[in-house]
Amino acid sequence: MSEPPPLILAKEIAPLLADMHWGIGGSLLLWKLGLETRPNDLDIMTTAAHFDAVSQRIARRFGGGVRTPHPTFRSAYFARFDTEGPASIDLFADDRVKRENEMASWNFDPQGLEYWRGLPWMLPASWLELYELFGRPERVGALRAYLAIREA
Repeated sequence: MSEPPPLILAKEIAPLLADMHWGIGGSLLLWKLGLETRPNDLDIMTTAAHFDAVSQRIARRFGGGVRTPHPTFRSAYFARFDTEGPASIDLFADDRVKRENEMASWNFDPQGLEYWRGLPWMLPASWLELYELFGRPERVGALRAYLAIREA
């Protein structure tokens, strides 16, 4: 099986971020778990303290990141980087979602990672929390089923 473009991209930027706290999530994590066949971007989580440094390193390689507001998701730190290839990079830290009249938040814990193919991956249970926060029911269901099978 050939590697999907976001995985190739992750391998390319890993040396740039070697001394930073970061982890891979999103559709590429679902691909790693066998829950996604075609991941379309590289979602990277980092800490608020490392966001600027990680963002600058990625920007030096791919050009400046675009910070775009979203009506519901109010991550304190977010940037999207377009690449020459078919996958983009979304960088997040200190995630927040507006829920009715309050903000729900989630923070990246660099201790909660596992390493595979030399890359830092978010734990499925952590990404499940994010998908619940973001209101992504299909992906929540897929991750819950995956975790239930692993725990059985």
